Amino acid sequence: MEQIVIISGSQANALAQQVASQLGIPHYPSTIRYFPDGELYLRLPTDVKGKKIILFESFARRPNDALVETVFLSETLHERGAGEVILVAPYLPYLRQDSEFNPGEIVSAKMLSTMLSKAGIDALVTVDPHLHRFKDLSELFKMKTLKVSAMPLLAEYFYNYHREALVVAPDEEAEQWAKLFSGKINAPYIVLEKHRFGDTEVEISGSIPKGTTAVIVDDIISTGGTIVEAAEKLKEHGFTSIHVCVTHALLVQDAEAKIFQAGVESLIATDTVINPYMRVSVAKIIGDALERLMSHVGNRA
Repeated sequence: MEQIVIISGSQANALAQQVASQLGIPHYPSTIRYFPDGELYLRLPTDVKGKKIILFESFARRPNDALVETVFLSETLHERGAGEVILVAPYLPYLRQDSEFNPGEIVSAKMLSTMLSKAGIDALVTVDPHLHRFKDLSELFKMKTLKVSAMPLLAEYFYNYHREALVVAPDEEAEQWAKLFSGKINAPYIVLEKHRFGDTEVEISGSIPKGTTAVIVDDIISTGGTIVEAAEKLKEHGFTSIHVCVTHALLVQDAEAKIFQAGVESLIATDTVINPYMRVSVAKIIGDALERLMSHVGNRA
């Protein structure tokens, strides 16, 4: 029987170990360090010949480094005789730029797909990918793909503390998450409109009913501008208890301070990205997805 092992990159060791324990398979962290000029040094942690590899990589706060790690590790795994390589990317970057909005722009979503395919990734598992113009990962990636959502888990956690709330999608892209979340707690949801004026400046508008408790749900918090604008609009309409549930809490720059200064009472996130607000783990849903996937990765989509 083909042996299955998990090998992790530099930012995914904790989650990889949890999944390895669930599946009852070995986990080996890669050896990764930096040369003085910033180049990466990588070394495989174990013999991989004839083994099926689950490669765990977090692209959370150093996406460029993580992408280099992934490409180098995947190609080396195949060179050393590994069988299929399944990439588990709890947070998958480069999906925001899914179209050429201005002449000459690089469509990074397509570039990511090309790079991973050429690196020999046979299958991809990720959590709540940022899809908008592409409705499914299969429209982008040539390998077999499987996406899972943390929204039902976040909703269950939230419902333990708040039985009634208005679920708020801060923009059209977040409606898919709001719909999942609201269905789980049997609550109404609304979708606001976002107008972006650059990478950090946004303006939120839309019809908001009167209420007291609201939960803003989204897949990613980066600088926090969208959450801040949505929270301020909710306060203007009388909401006094405002919460945020998010899958990927990147929280760059001064996002945390801005969010809580805007009147947000609590922030609930998963462990796809290491952050202070991890209340929900995605290890179980990733492990379950891998169990469903592993017997089929030999047949590419």
